[in-house]
Amino acid sequence: MKLSFRIALLSLAVTATFAPMLAAPAVKLLSTDFPDVSPLLIQWVITLSSIFILPTLFSVSYLSERFSKKSILIVGLIGYLIGGVGPSFVNSMTWILVFRAILGLSIGLVSPTFNSLIAEHFRGEARARMNGLVTAINGIGGAVFLSIGGFIASFGWRSVFLCYLYALVLLALVVLFLPRIPPAGRRVTAGATRLPGTFYVIALLSGLHVMLYFTIPTSFPLFLTESGIGNAQTVGYLSALSLLSIFIAGLVFPVLTKRLKGALVTVGLLLYGLGFLLVGTAHSAFPVFAAVVLIGFGQGLFFPMSFGKTAAVVPQERLTQAISYLLASIYLFQFLCPVFMNAVPKFFAFSSSRQTFIFLAAATGASIVVSLVLAARRFKPRISANR
Repeated sequence: MKLSFRIALLSLAVTATFAPMLAAPAVKLLSTDFPDVSPLLIQWVITLSSIFILPTLFSVSYLSERFSKKSILIVGLIGYLIGGVGPSFVNSMTWILVFRAILGLSIGLVSPTFNSLIAEHFRGEARARMNGLVTAINGIGGAVFLSIGGFIASFGWRSVFLCYLYALVLLALVVLFLPRIPPAGRRVTAGATRLPGTFYVIALLSGLHVMLYFTIPTSFPLFLTESGIGNAQTVGYLSALSLLSIFIAGLVFPVLTKRLKGALVTVGLLLYGLGFLLVGTAHSAFPVFAAVVLIGFGQGLFFPMSFGKTAAVVPQERLTQAISYLLASIYLFQFLCPVFMNAVPKFFAFSSSRQTFIFLAAATGASIVVSLVLAARRFKPRISANR
């Protein structure tokens, strides 16, 4: 594949990651300028776009049968610009939320489309390398934006939304360098109307590992407060550090895939388990920072693995639909993370968030045992065949 095609695809990786978090620095300023607006509505400035991603995720498969993926990406990026920049020009919280909903709908078009293009046009090591780079870009991009978010907000909340103008560069790259591949048409036969059952297991597990990763921004603040470790600024550093760890994992993912092969899942679970154990037993900032590095690295392995395994088990004509479902699971479990982290201590009558993290470490340990048993079962037939 041409280098320009690769660059255009990889540049689109920033859309899903940056969109929700880019508005975070504006929340406090909005609460000051809109004192009569409910705090919940102001918080929705960040989360509403994530909810509105889901409707268009499920329509992309239908659209890709009738329109070229380049056309879908162009429409999605135009909507991304409108939804992202729009709040800068209005004075109503209602209209700000409307634009945030448009942003979410546009991400639902862009994200599965560029991921399906990677799955369709790259094979084997090349696909693993591209998925790793997508993860790396997500990580380093998020770390950079978290670091500069406070500076941007110093110019006012409108300037935060103007930052979405970077999508003009993405739109230019798509227009100039992505080929206009004709729509596939409806190629699925009556005997292949269902996605393989293995895929649904992959989608479920992918959602779960993302949910566990999002305990960093959603549950670490409460833990730090309870434990007297750090402050709100510390949470920002932790989030940036986790994204930097994801970046590193994305870069080394192709190498680890070749060397560890089937053991990569177990390694990722081990990183998660050790991370949660460190948090649950931490009494100073250093173990928490170490935990964030481990969990972030684990997430940086799991994320590209999810897309690689999906492409491996799903027929090519169903890849766009499958990736839409995969992303829907990821976004849904991301949304459910705070619900889960509130339900666990209530169900087990835990008295602190520290106990919740120890529980997560134990649960991850149990999943490591299961993964080892499954790996052993796959290994035995190979030994028998060699004999």
